[in-house]
Amino acid sequence: MSGERALLNSVFGRAAAGVLAAAVALVLAPSAVATPESDAADAINKAYDGGGGATGPLGPGDGGLYPVGGGFGQNYAGGKIFFTPDTGAHIMAGAILQKYESLGGPGDGDLGFPTIDEGPGRAEGSRNTTFSAVDKPVIFWTPDTGAHVVRGAINAAWDKLGGSAGPVGVPTEDEIFKGDLVSQKFTGGELTWNRSSKEFTTVPPDLAGQLAGLTIPEDATSAINAARRAAGGPLGPLGAKQGPQYAIGQDGAGQDFAGGKIYYSPATGANVVSGQVLKKYESVGGAQSDLGLPTSNETDGGLKTGSRVSTFAAEDKPVIFWTPDYGAFIVRGAMNAAWDKLGGAAGPLGPPVADQTEDGNVVSQRFTGGEISWDKQTSKFSTEPANLASGLAGLTVPGYEPPDASEAAASGAKERNWFTPSWWWLLAGIPLLVLIGLILVATLRNRGGGDVDRLDDEFDVDAAHDGAAEADARPLDESQDLGRVQLAESYGRQSGYALYGLGGSDRDPFEDTGDDGDEFSELEPEPDESDTAPTPIASESEPDSGRHSAIQFDEPQTDLPEPEVPSAAEPGPTDAAGAPTAIHLPLDDPYLAPTGYPIKADTRSGLYWGPESDLYDHIPAEVYFVNEQFARANGFVKAD
Repeated sequence: MSGERALLNSVFGRAAAGVLAAAVALVLAPSAVATPESDAADAINKAYDGGGGATGPLGPGDGGLYPVGGGFGQNYAGGKIFFTPDTGAHIMAGAILQKYESLGGPGDGDLGFPTIDEGPGRAEGSRNTTFSAVDKPVIFWTPDTGAHVVRGAINAAWDKLGGSAGPVGVPTEDEIFKGDLVSQKFTGGELTWNRSSKEFTTVPPDLAGQLAGLTIPEDATSAINAARRAAGGPLGPLGAKQGPQYAIGQDGAGQDFAGGKIYYSPATGANVVSGQVLKKYESVGGAQSDLGLPTSNETDGGLKTGSRVSTFAAEDKPVIFWTPDYGAFIVRGAMNAAWDKLGGAAGPLGPPVADQTEDGNVVSQRFTGGEISWDKQTSKFSTEPANLASGLAGLTVPGYEPPDASEAAASGAKERNWFTPSWWWLLAGIPLLVLIGLILVATLRNRGGGDVDRLDDEFDVDAAHDGAAEADARPLDESQDLGRVQLAESYGRQSGYALYGLGGSDRDPFEDTGDDGDEFSELEPEPDESDTAPTPIASESEPDSGRHSAIQFDEPQTDLPEPEVPSAAEPGPTDAAGAPTAIHLPLDDPYLAPTGYPIKADTRSGLYWGPESDLYDHIPAEVYFVNEQFARANGFVKAD
């Protein structure tokens, strides 16, 4: 039994040791995890073996696997294999590979990666490779024509006409660009695509009918790439890309380059802007400005001294025009329409030297040879030199709609419809104008102490002063010189206060006490108990001390000294020179100035008027002065 146990123990021991060793080996062994590099290497090796390996046309390998663009590449003595997960691994060699790499290859070019192995085309002796870019490019080679790229609209049309086996034949050159046109020549003719009109023309012409209605898909990337090629590609003035493509608005896009920018939208296409034109464009907001996106590639402006111009999408058809002598300026709307009508930069006006300016309804812009002005109200042009204006008569201004033109077109009437909303607004504005007028009257009334309300044909002192006692004022004769004391007595009886000239209280006689909120409330100065009678108003014989006041009388004053009233036959008091004395109360007609007393004054407002005042004939007076000095000496202020 002991022997059997030992045998069993030995067997189990060896089994356990084997399991443990296997587990340790499993843990310590390197794990085989797939990576992009390993996937690329596997796919490239498989394609290489399928092409004959080291004994095939590719020959032995030349270096190791390397990343390029968004994928990988592997070099061989007779060609290369490129790989991405989307396109797979495909062989390129010979003239087609050479053409591919001359255009930037998979890293710097815009063809993408090959989507098929290089193989024979349908034409005898031809070879071709297709690529992954959205516009479906192909490089097509024959021994007689060499290798050329056919892509985008031209490739779609070529394929529609039967490709290399059709009447057009095989390409003899790459695409060429001229403005909105892209063309390519073939052994059997020529295909041209107009990117603005979306139409084909062909050589021979009868082929164009077969292309009518052919849909040409367009995307931002393909359009931007085409614009870059038109500008010279990676080796042209735009140079290398700067950062990724970016969105503009809802459907636009932009791409920055070392030497400029390309802007795209489905409506405008892709267009290049660079240099000083780009700087001007961006100074006013660029793609976010009211110029809109460019509608053409920046081109030569047609001047021998050098110039550049770009057009933009806004309705008033703006352009930016640059010359080395004057810089870059925007010409748009009426200015651009007139300038273009007169021959543009090559015409008598020459290139612009400033942006347009506006002065009211008139828009103007200066050019090297003169100036254009346009009145928006009359839609008429004027020019310097003046003789140029005759050529602008009736010129249509883009993006400008004359006032009410839409309403007139909608109604079909020659006269304005009184029930249109704009006329309702006008009618609704009449009460507003009335209200503004009332506010102005109230303002003048507040400033002038009620002068406006008193521009009537009658003047009633008692009605103008609330709470004024009924006075036993005696009638005044226009021939009487009532003198200073009589003025104080008369106003003490009629309006409850007396005027002072020199001496007395410093209280402002025209101050609103604010007791009852009435700007005409009675003045209530604190009486000076030391005064037994009001200080008379200053006359010419008494120096002006600059002090004035008003004293409130609770009852009409009866203890004032009776003034001496000269008879009608006697003249009033005069000074040494025979001039009349300082003051005079109104005649029966308060608008009529007594002889020798031209200055009208109003005791409630504290204002006085001279004959030169526009309101002079419309102001009733409460007192007249011989001159302005006496009016000011008694505390009156000249009305504005």
